[in-house]
Amino acid sequence: MENTEKQAPCSEHERCLHLLQLVLDGEASDTEKHYYMHHIEECMPCYRSFNIETEIRNILRSKLEKKHVPLDLVSSIRSKVKETV
Repeated sequence: MENTEKQAPCSEHERCLHLLQLVLDGEASDTEKHYYMHHIEECMPCYRSFNIETEIRNILRSKLEKKHVPLDLVSSIRSKVKETV
């Protein structure tokens, strides 16, 4: 594929955006993932989108701190929910 073709807008933009989210969320089927990963080798706009989204997720993951919740809090919430249901 010529470089100018790689730079052209994606002809399947909506589908690729959907597949991008599925792939990054780990919800894509093997077929969808294979299609998308092959597609970004040929489509520069989709390749860029993939890299940007991946980097954003990596940055967010590195900045988020997991807080451990005390087990008694979890039990307390569960019992309150059972009382109201």
